[in-house]
Amino acid sequence: MGCGSSGQRLRILSIHWGITIGGVGKYAASIDDVSKYAPIDIQTICILCPSWHCDRSTLAKLSAKEIVIKSRFDFSWVWQLSREIERIKPNLIMTHGFNGHFITMVMDIICRHPVKKICSYHGQYHAPKKNRKSFEKPFDLMTEYFIRHRVVSVVSVAEYCKEYLVQRRVNPDKIKVIHNGIDDLFVPPKKARRQLRDEWGVKDDEILLGVASRLDPVKGISHLISAFEQAIRHINNLRLVIAGTGTLNNTLKRRVDEIGLSRRIVFAGFRSDVNDCLSAFDIFVLPSLAEYHSIALLEAMRAKKAIIATNVGGNSESVRHEREAILIPPANTDSLAKAIERLSTNPTMRTKLATAAYKRFQQEFTTEQMVHRTADWILRCGSPLTPIRN
Repeated sequence: MGCGSSGQRLRILSIHWGITIGGVGKYAASIDDVSKYAPIDIQTICILCPSWHCDRSTLAKLSAKEIVIKSRFDFSWVWQLSREIERIKPNLIMTHGFNGHFITMVMDIICRHPVKKICSYHGQYHAPKKNRKSFEKPFDLMTEYFIRHRVVSVVSVAEYCKEYLVQRRVNPDKIKVIHNGIDDLFVPPKKARRQLRDEWGVKDDEILLGVASRLDPVKGISHLISAFEQAIRHINNLRLVIAGTGTLNNTLKRRVDEIGLSRRIVFAGFRSDVNDCLSAFDIFVLPSLAEYHSIALLEAMRAKKAIIATNVGGNSESVRHEREAILIPPANTDSLAKAIERLSTNPTMRTKLATAAYKRFQQEFTTEQMVHRTADWILRCGSPLTPIRN
């Protein structure tokens, strides 16, 4: 099995347990294009339940076959997935996310399909709700076991992630770092900036800070709100737009009402037009407490935005302090407030950082670069010389 001089195409079965809004789904949609650059065919299977939230737009891009189950405890997916593996006869099975790794191990135990496995690694599991906090450690331990013992290779989206896996006793030779990439085309409608600022009630002479993010604890939005409250004591022409939704949606809104900033801070909700939103922002802020290789950060770089980001995870692999962005410690309200004040009052610095960020994006983080690198990695993993691990 494998491809090479014989002209055979490598068959990849990509497995997902649900598709939610976020980096993993976008990653899968991007690497679906490897067939443009190498003799590789990817077929995607997604196990779904009608009651789960699903990112239908990403699922459509993947042209995924859906295996629909009634609940998490409906194990009919095992036999359906087994039949699909028999039908496709993949050279490699590729998994994404904690649940994807788990169901592949279940398939190994129940069905014993001797197929080589590879996976993507996007970082540790962070529970979106307090009642799921107890799942963090088991999910991480299971993922680390899977990578150590069940896959021939893992692609890591940041050097930071690789370093973590090596600390968790994963052989460094098994880990390939390929940073995320996004489409290098960014052409928002000419009227988007004006229309959105009008929609949000932002005046021409106001500096608009913006973030597009899930409203989950790990994203640090509460620290951004505190820093904004502190910054407007010194600069009175600031506004903030928070685009996104999540488990903290109502909590954050109540907090803003309590501190009397509901006229200064706009909750824009879920937006399918994030690129248009970026065109309306003057400064993009990423206040996360943890990141691995943030696609939102790449989108801001592509949009030529002045950026403030926390120095966590792979953020410093994308932008460097005072070269393409201002990097600050996580969960540090004072540092974030000072960075906001500094950029808000210095348009020359905003332009300099934005221009440098865009240049770095073009050099390092486009989809084409990422997919080329991923195609080369998959071909090496599919070589007949690479042993199966079961």
